[in-house]
Amino acid sequence: MGQILIGPRIGGQMSWVSYDDDSQIKEHYDIEPLYGYFGGFTVAFRVRERFFLQTDFIYSRKGKVIEGTDDASKSDPLLEYRSIAHHFDVPIVYRMDFKGSFGDNLAFKYFVGLGPNISYWWKGNGTMKSGELLENHIEELEYDVEFGDAGENEDPGVLVVQDANRVQLGINFATGLVLEPSGGGVYIVDFRFELGHSYIYKDSPAQFADITFTDPAKGRNMGFRLGVAYLLDTKVSQRKKGKSTGKKRRK
Repeated sequence: MGQILIGPRIGGQMSWVSYDDDSQIKEHYDIEPLYGYFGGFTVAFRVRERFFLQTDFIYSRKGKVIEGTDDASKSDPLLEYRSIAHHFDVPIVYRMDFKGSFGDNLAFKYFVGLGPNISYWWKGNGTMKSGELLENHIEELEYDVEFGDAGENEDPGVLVVQDANRVQLGINFATGLVLEPSGGGVYIVDFRFELGHSYIYKDSPAQFADITFTDPAKGRNMGFRLGVAYLLDTKVSQRKKGKSTGKKRRK
């Protein structure tokens, strides 16, 4: 077969963090998803007649929102902590295609797939509101993430992550549609669930310099993605169709 398809891929996503002691954390906080986006390009290799190995190279905005509960005895009701993590992801999906049709005229393919996700945590930032900040006449704090030793941080606008796993692993579950119009190109619309395996950071919570709140440790990235890709066939034989053989004509 030897078919190779390549092209851009974009989409939206909903991400959140799942903690090992999730039930205990939810006694003090409400964990909400963060809505973001991703973009990059896709390469798909035909392995067999119905099987493709699809690899994406994308930039992705993941994160979470932590809010205080209404019970002031357990947490700050004014807390709103928004965390944005910028990642470079390489999700790999081994997919199996099936044929389908709408009526007699419109044919399509649908697929299911599974594979690993390799992610590099490039940088992070976010915002925070809380009663403690208001007492210090700060309505909203904008912060950046730094990786290193929290003991050396004196900047209140910096969140220090001491034991970050900047390279993280996960698993993708995928399903979607493949459309191949007569005009050329392949459109892929897919829906994925990313199940994180690696801790974002394991033992020490992320800390600010002079703020009581800490970002809990032992959490994993989770998310849903809805994406669209437009791919072109790079097969050399297809590009050469209609071209001259290069032989000289006799005079």
